[in-house]
Amino acid sequence: MNDLFDQFVVEAHELLETAGAALLALERDPADRASVDELFRAFHTLKGSSALFDMPPFTLLVHAGEDTLSLLRDGHRAMTPDLADLLFRALDQCARWVAALEEAGALPADAAEAAETLARGLAGGETTAGAAASGGKADAFPWVAALTVEERAAVGDGALTVIDYRPDPECFFTGDDPLALFRRVPDLRLLRIEPAEPLPPLARMDPYRCILRFRALSGARVEAVTPVFRSVPDQVRIGSVTLASAAVSPAVAVPAAAPPDSLAAAMLEEQARILDLPGSPAERDSRRAAVARAVAAILTALGRPTKRDAVGAACADARTLRRFLADGPVEKPAMAEPQPATAPVPRRALRVEPERMDALMALVGELSVVKGQLGSLVRRAGDGEMARDLKSFSARLDSLVGDLRHAALRLRLLPLARVFDPLPRLVRDTARRLDKTVELVLEGAETEADKDILDVLGEPLLHLVRNALDHGIETPERRAASGKPPAGTLRVRAFQDKGGVVVEVSDDGVGIDPAAMRRAAVAKGLLEPNAAAALNDADAVRLVFAPGFSTAGSVSDLSGRGVGMDAVRAAVERAGGRVEVASTPGSGTQVRLSLPLTLSITRVVVVEAAGSLYGIPVALVGGVQRVPRAEIRSVKRAESVVLRDRVVPLVRLRRLLAQPDDERVRETVCVVLAELGDGPVAVAVDDVGERADVVLRPMTGVLRGLRGYAGTAVLGDGRLILVLDLRELL
Repeated sequence: MNDLFDQFVVEAHELLETAGAALLALERDPADRASVDELFRAFHTLKGSSALFDMPPFTLLVHAGEDTLSLLRDGHRAMTPDLADLLFRALDQCARWVAALEEAGALPADAAEAAETLARGLAGGETTAGAAASGGKADAFPWVAALTVEERAAVGDGALTVIDYRPDPECFFTGDDPLALFRRVPDLRLLRIEPAEPLPPLARMDPYRCILRFRALSGARVEAVTPVFRSVPDQVRIGSVTLASAAVSPAVAVPAAAPPDSLAAAMLEEQARILDLPGSPAERDSRRAAVARAVAAILTALGRPTKRDAVGAACADARTLRRFLADGPVEKPAMAEPQPATAPVPRRALRVEPERMDALMALVGELSVVKGQLGSLVRRAGDGEMARDLKSFSARLDSLVGDLRHAALRLRLLPLARVFDPLPRLVRDTARRLDKTVELVLEGAETEADKDILDVLGEPLLHLVRNALDHGIETPERRAASGKPPAGTLRVRAFQDKGGVVVEVSDDGVGIDPAAMRRAAVAKGLLEPNAAAALNDADAVRLVFAPGFSTAGSVSDLSGRGVGMDAVRAAVERAGGRVEVASTPGSGTQVRLSLPLTLSITRVVVVEAAGSLYGIPVALVGGVQRVPRAEIRSVKRAESVVLRDRVVPLVRLRRLLAQPDDERVRETVCVVLAELGDGPVAVAVDDVGERADVVLRPMTGVLRGLRGYAGTAVLGDGRLILVLDLRELL
């Protein structure tokens, strides 16, 4: 029972995700039949699965959703934004219940009340075929009203169950037999078999594609008929009608037992003709196997079941098949029997606990560190024969460790679809609340990154999307006045670049006005008027990442509180990444997040200050150079230097770490250019060492709350370094 319940929880999560995606597609295109069917199947499966357990509220709600979608599928209810809201609320409620089941094993105490409220809402707009049918009318099934006098006399008067079944064209390949279903219908009074579409010429007809429609009347109740079609709920409509008495002459109802002999004979002759078609040996073998299956099915429907090997032997060619059908089974011809195609080997999946993956990556990281210690031994070995052997061994080991690290990292990689999937629903709901029309374009959802990076990326991505919807994209009226299409476009794009992952969020909205940013910075006391005026447009736009900064005219639950963009920068930089923003007033804004591919192994630049070693993540380093001491300008205690034709503020790492100043007089100063979210900063250090791949270990114990440090790491030669969090220090 526990295993079954656990399976239900897992499948419910998947079904709800599928239903959410289908509902979004259906709202965009109400004529999308595939989305309606997919949504209906999800609700129907949830209903059947939940009925296995004692949770009537869950079953009641998904049943109400199934009924609503049945009406929608039959064209008796239209998809509207309000109906989509109701269905989304039902899916959200089911998701909350599944989470409760996963955590506590039972539904919340208020589940019954919530289910009844939502079920009433879903049924509130019902003017449906089901309602009409239950009222005793045949209007929902026009073909019933058009029955001939003979057919009405054959089926009789009173309450009848109507069946309108349009099989999937590929039903034969999924194991469905439409005629067999109707043989199980109790008290079948009438069965019509009609083409569902114009029949093609006989030469072009595909005998393995079902293009028929089945319409039937039964004297049994709907509850007795429905279970017969439980395997094809998305292909059948079932309702009830009441036929009034008519003075007609008696007639014979259409039998439901088997197809007429003439029809069966024509079908069998068509199978024989197929065997005469030209083709390669492989095509003919495949065709013979398919014909054998079809002939066996037809004979079984006629009440003449035959052994499969006898049918297979008879399908060697058209002449043998015709003789077999006329005289009965024949001897197997002396030719190689066509062998069935080899089934493809199923792809196996292996479930591994995340803790084991983390332990593996930690061991790979330690191995990388130990491998680095070999470099110092090689340098100390000199140039003898032993040194050459050590160098060769070191190169081989370096290659193997790199391959092992790459393979272990691949095990942890997940597609960004995990963080992209919630965005369509977020955009849809937020745009409706803001009375905006927004088209979301997702690109690169298949791009892979470490699962820890996905955890870091999720919240900043939601912040950026909300901010673009609230502040970036205008209302349809404003866009039309500006000569833009009424619907705005929000694009989220991901790709791998330089060993990391990049995510871009761009919109075609109003953009960021640099002049407004300068005015807001002065009004909030973040900058003096002269300093604000000296900012170029790019630097003014980057003020959006300043703590507490906002140009929103009002505070809402979406944005305008001055914390969103600062939170984005902080989260990304803590993960060793960086944020860039570019905007053109009137044309839109693009925010670019650059993150490492993994957090398990970090590449750092080793620097020295006051005799101690520190690490700076390579992702934040824009360059390293030595600057003549005379080129450093001082204003009071503030220093600056010109780097790459830009005036960059300079800070000394010794002072940031509360270490004494270097008393040695040096002609040049070693500077590390740090690219932070709100602009570059030159960090003066005593010396710069190598770049190294290290395993970053967060601070623990009493050091956990120490600000300015991302963690510790061990270099290849065994020395311990502190990895700096420059944003915290600055």
